Amino acid sequence: MMRGPEIRVSNSNIKPSARAKFVFLISPGFSALELGAGVDALATANAVAEHPVFDWTIVSETGGPVTSSSGIKVEVEGSLPHTSRGDCIVICGAAGVAQIVSNELKSWLRQARRFGVQLCGIGGGATILASAGLATGQRLSAHWQHQPAFVELFPEIESVCSIYETERGITTCGGGASTIDLFASIINQQCGQDTVSKVADHLLYASVRVKDDRQTQTDLCRFGTRHEKLARAVTLMQESLEAPLSPSVVAANAGLSTRQLERLFQKYVGMSPKTYMTSLRLERARTLLQQTDMRVLDVAISCGFASASHFSKCFRQHFGISPHTQKRAG
Repeated sequence: MMRGPEIRVSNSNIKPSARAKFVFLISPGFSALELGAGVDALATANAVAEHPVFDWTIVSETGGPVTSSSGIKVEVEGSLPHTSRGDCIVICGAAGVAQIVSNELKSWLRQARRFGVQLCGIGGGATILASAGLATGQRLSAHWQHQPAFVELFPEIESVCSIYETERGITTCGGGASTIDLFASIINQQCGQDTVSKVADHLLYASVRVKDDRQTQTDLCRFGTRHEKLARAVTLMQESLEAPLSPSVVAANAGLSTRQLERLFQKYVGMSPKTYMTSLRLERARTLLQQTDMRVLDVAISCGFASASHFSKCFRQHFGISPHTQKRAG
């Protein structure tokens, strides 16, 4: 049996007259995939269940239509509605971490939480919850591409690249296709595994993931190998971007000699360990420049560069533009 995320939108012994209620709040730049995945999963569950189990409505802050990141305009059913204990507000927001949350929206979300409404942030919706101050001291799921910036902007929140997380009435999900995984666990909680399997079959979703699964394939899958010690070395590098380790230290911690590490990287990665480590740091730096208001110097320090001048030189060599130009481009 799958382990659900503990979103309890109604009594587990649901009767035909007592349906679980979801309010999908969409904001400009939301992902049509994430909205569609959540709504279609609930609609499919209703279709395969013995009786309809879920109700939902789609709203926006103003009550007007909202355009998705792909240019699809969605008509909504109204503005911020009244919600009751046991309901669930699902926030679908724009990707990234630069979210402006109005005082009206903050007030609505905070009031809903006080009244026992579950809050769920999908993709950029997690950033809206964080920006509204509703997730301080909690563990949130962030999309892997935005997690580095999330760490810098919200140090009071533990952000992880999991499929979804639930803590103290707040659920977050990395977004994309993982939205189906989250709603599969919700459907499992309300209807059971048999219904989940039928929903997955209808959606042609072959393998439903659980909360602790990885959001993406490992780098080793992309490199075409499962070499255990190489995997250990790569993981160690990814976890030490602020204080880069030398190839000899990485090799020792992975149970390899420096020469063995060099040979493995050349064979499977196509570059030296030092070059790979530098590329990881520069990729993180570009993400921070694109998604935060951090100064170039602060980005350099955060990514383990001793000086802004050295960082700028490496960045230009790797990407063909300066960090300042990248920051202006966004």
